[in-house]
Amino acid sequence: MRAKPVGLDIKLLGGLFLIVSAVDLVIIALFPAYALKLFGSAVTGPASFVIKLHSPAVHLLIGYGFLSLRPWARGLSIAYAGFGMMSEVMNQHAFGFHVVRSGFIATTALFVIYLFWRRHLFTDEVALTTVRHSTSEGTH
Repeated sequence: MRAKPVGLDIKLLGGLFLIVSAVDLVIIALFPAYALKLFGSAVTGPASFVIKLHSPAVHLLIGYGFLSLRPWARGLSIAYAGFGMMSEVMNQHAFGFHVVRSGFIATTALFVIYLFWRRHLFTDEVALTTVRHSTSEGTH
């Protein structure tokens, strides 16, 4: 009987984060003049390109961390979710209500709740239970 893969849901989310990271890079390259809205202000000018690169970088880190069930990935994703939700709340206040921003806030909150529910996957105990013992140590 096959063992159920440990944390397959989180690993799939990690793969999605890697895809989102690549899509972020393509969007940044295709639309370099886009003014990113962060914390109620629109970031423009030459520095905006560098500031926009934070998104694919963080998505790449979260994706890698989720694929390998690293404990730091959960903390990084929750911190980044808080960053994103706070920014979107301030954007709502500064630029007015927007359905997409509201949807982002709601789905991000649900994602954080899901991560708290699945937090046991990000502990070192899971990594220890998935290690296979060497047959050279006398165990057959």
